[in-house]
Amino acid sequence: MDKQKLFQLLERVGTLLRAEERKSATTLNLHPAHLQVLRYLAQCNRYSDTPMAVSEYLGTTKGTTSQSLLVLQRQGYLRKKPDPKDRRIVHLELTPKGRALTRNLALLSNKGKILAGLATAELQITQQVLERLLCDLQKANRHRTFGQCHTCRYLLTTHDKQLFRCGLTQELLRTEETLKICQDHAFPPSSRSLEFTAS
Repeated sequence: MDKQKLFQLLERVGTLLRAEERKSATTLNLHPAHLQVLRYLAQCNRYSDTPMAVSEYLGTTKGTTSQSLLVLQRQGYLRKKPDPKDRRIVHLELTPKGRALTRNLALLSNKGKILAGLATAELQITQQVLERLLCDLQKANRHRTFGQCHTCRYLLTTHDKQLFRCGLTQELLRTEETLKICQDHAFPPSSRSLEFTAS
């Protein structure tokens, strides 16, 4: 097994995917980083829609994130809202224009075609391997997992099958909210896999 070759392949795939991202961004008069911000905000939950969470998820500086947010706000893709409980906290919300763009981003890329040649079993194995690599990389570098709530150790069930409770905030969550990604996500101690919403 040539591990160096594996890393070269991963780097090459990443390079080509970023090139596709640049093409999509150019058609919209945006930077690829702007698309990454919009994709993140379309996936995250209400606890993770802050500028700091965006910065941490993307691995960018606060200054870089602030510049991206200003551009997206000026172009009408997102708006800022103060937290109703703590006015020091600012939440980011996609506008209808921003939500429409995130839904249409898949149409601007060839990602679907890239995976079309793989059988279902191959796709499942590939996903599992990449999830494991991502999880190990995050652990090695002490990054947050930003996993989905339904895989989190803090998610609690309630008597109502449509509602769950976050063990950290003690707030109720609807079923659809458990499919969002959260900055405070933590896997159960026995879990090795990572449920990750692809961006």
